[in-house]
Amino acid sequence: MVLSRTGSQSPDQMVVELDQLAAEGDDSALELLGELHLIGLLGVARDPRRGCDYFARLEGRSPIGLHNLARCHETGDGAAQDLARARALYHAAAAGGFLQSFCAYGNMLIAGQGGEQQVEEGLRLCRMSAIAGDANAQTDYGIQLLIGELTERDPVTARFMFEQAIVQEQQNAAYLLAQIYQKGDGVEASDETALKWFEKAHQWGRPDAAFRIAQIHLRRGFSQDGDKTYIRKADLDRAIAWFEIAATSDPDPAQRATARDMVENARTLIEAAQ
Repeated sequence: MVLSRTGSQSPDQMVVELDQLAAEGDDSALELLGELHLIGLLGVARDPRRGCDYFARLEGRSPIGLHNLARCHETGDGAAQDLARARALYHAAAAGGFLQSFCAYGNMLIAGQGGEQQVEEGLRLCRMSAIAGDANAQTDYGIQLLIGELTERDPVTARFMFEQAIVQEQQNAAYLLAQIYQKGDGVEASDETALKWFEKAHQWGRPDAAFRIAQIHLRRGFSQDGDKTYIRKADLDRAIAWFEIAATSDPDPAQRATARDMVENARTLIEAAQ
């Protein structure tokens, strides 16, 4: 696929050119068009239905296209939710050698989505994909090890899986690793390390990490000794800034409301100390 795109080319012009290439039989152009619209990249407006339609046009010629179409049907984002079809498509994509599809299919087996529940086979597929280096599989398999409901609990190996995944900037792995250090689950508890990974999770696309970051700064920002309250204004200012971010970007409406309340509470603490 060759694009004549220049810095002055608009997203609409780019889509027109890609559509032309797709009409000429360029499957990579179809894949790119699907991803541009499904996610909303390079100035192209997010349009999941159109993105999923592009993946459907690949007609099974591309394992990546099969995987993305499976995701459309699994989530119902851009296509009718159909778990049985999603499961079959993930299986076909895995058979075609697309690494991410192995654990995506495995997760459906574990949950019994779209067909018979097959926990052991699902875990095997996720473990295999994790060992092969897929960041999503490393995260998903790490979660299973951390929870310990379907396999023996192993927080040490779970942490190792998350550490491998964050090399590829896997946002959920960073968030979970932050929680491990916050709770001291198999490691010495460390707010400093937790803060580092919550910040990375937010940077890589977890908007709900902002609230967690704000909470750590808030705890650092004040302490009590009997009737006396001591504050560290710099930390409270950071807490306010992160709560303000959470108040507008957290995906949970209740958490956004709590963040707004916490902004006022932190400001009250500063005013009382002054």
